[in-house]
Amino acid sequence: MARHLTQQHRKTAFKFVGFQFGLAILLSVLVGFIWEVQIGQSFFIGAMLDVLPSFVFTVYAFRYSGAQQLRMIAASMYRGETVKIIITGALFVAVITALPVVFPALFVGFLIMKISQFLQTIFF
Repeated sequence: MARHLTQQHRKTAFKFVGFQFGLAILLSVLVGFIWEVQIGQSFFIGAMLDVLPSFVFTVYAFRYSGAQQLRMIAASMYRGETVKIIITGALFVAVITALPVVFPALFVGFLIMKISQFLQTIFF
C-alpha cells in the first residue's frame, strides 16, 4: 500500500515537472512571437533555470519509500533541496556570464516557473 502511494506521488511529481516544461515552451514561443526571438529564448532559458533543478529535486525526493527508510527519505529530501539550490545558482552564473540573454526576460521566465509551482496544489 505504501509503495503504491509513493509510486503514485512520484508519477504526480514527474507529471508536474512535465507540465512546467510544456508551459515553459508554450510561453516562450508566445513571448518570442509577441516581442522578439532573443527575448523568447531568454524567457525559455530562465524557465529552464527552475525546471531543471526541480527535476533533479524530484529524482532525489522520490528515491526511497516506506516507513522503514524514513531517515533515508529525510536525508534524500535535504540533499535534493541542497543540490537544487546549488544547481540553480551555478546555472544562473553560467548563463549570465556565457550567453547573450536579455536579463529581464530571463528573470521573468524564472519567476513564472516559480509561481507555477503553486498551481501544483490546484491541478495535481
